Amino acid sequence: MSLPEHSKIINKVALIIFKEYGIERKGQSRTWLDDQYWFTTIIEFQPFKDRQGTCLNVGINFHWYEKEYFSFDIGNRESDFIDFKNEEQFQSEIESLVEKALKRTLELRNKMGDLKNAQNTILNHEFASDNLWGNYHRAIICGLNNELMKSKQYFNLILKDDFDTPWAKELKKRVSELKNELKDTSNFKVRINEIIEKTRNEKKLNEIEMKNVW
Repeated sequence: MSLPEHSKIINKVALIIFKEYGIERKGQSRTWLDDQYWFTTIIEFQPFKDRQGTCLNVGINFHWYEKEYFSFDIGNRESDFIDFKNEEQFQSEIESLVEKALKRTLELRNKMGDLKNAQNTILNHEFASDNLWGNYHRAIICGLNNELMKSKQYFNLILKDDFDTPWAKELKKRVSELKNELKDTSNFKVRINEIIEKTRNEKKLNEIEMKNVW
């Protein structure tokens, strides 16, 4: 089935602008990935049923919890819906939208490029299910920055939480295991790398040379 014209325009413009920055298209979708090993920034030109056009979502997905799907751990809707009216109008608006996506992606890449800056960003962000997932991300980044007491404190907040859904129980099980690894900083970092590699494989991300950030 042939792609509709508005999707062709999105894909063409995104390829031209993103290519030199190493941002790659996810399969045949309207999603693009800026892969930085331990996290990936997702750029989604979101379609809407029965409407020709797109809106833009940009966000970070961390790879230090084992799962096979992408999620927006840090991220926001970045635009209102842009309707396709004609090729000239839509191409012009998409060029601006892709440039906006690139700017936001590079901002996130810069914020996370240094572990101390990444820690500041993560500690001050309010996450969905902040008491559980937020504290998990905070514990991991503190551990990677050798701030073991802080890491333990965030892990303990998760273990004390009374949320007992199946996914929360699984999270707490993983937290208990990782908290024990904090007895040796090197072991903790090795374990996080193992989780990242397994998660990247489950998400079918390309193999890349490990970013030597810790």
